[in-house]
Amino acid sequence: MSYRWVEHTAELELEIEAQREDAVFVDAVRALGELLADESRGDRVSREVTVESPERAVMLLRLLDELVYLVETEDLVPEDVERIELSNRRLVATVCCYHGSPRHLVKGTTYHRLVFQRADHRFRATVVLDV
Repeated sequence: MSYRWVEHTAELELEIEAQREDAVFVDAVRALGELLADESRGDRVSREVTVESPERAVMLLRLLDELVYLVETEDLVPEDVERIELSNRRLVATVCCYHGSPRHLVKGTTYHRLVFQRADHRFRATVVLDV
């Protein structure tokens, strides 16, 4: 599994490559947490996040939007995924977070360059964040 950030004007592009489909979502959670992390680490909590879509790319976008909402409303920084269930139209994940003072950097996700595909026995995804 791997991911990298690509900078754009007022945007950040997240590129993810993983061997398993569910690992793309796990990497996205970890990448967002790394981007927004702060030095203060408060209590650890778990949040169940459910998103639905017939398209994996939109499911990824919605997962990140839900996490950005938790960052903005509860000052939660996502770190990892404890449990993930992925079906044809639904993703349910238990996300491990901590209370902190996250960088309120991300405004939301965009459909610009949104991709989720299988290629060469791996999964690749791209999502652009509005910052």
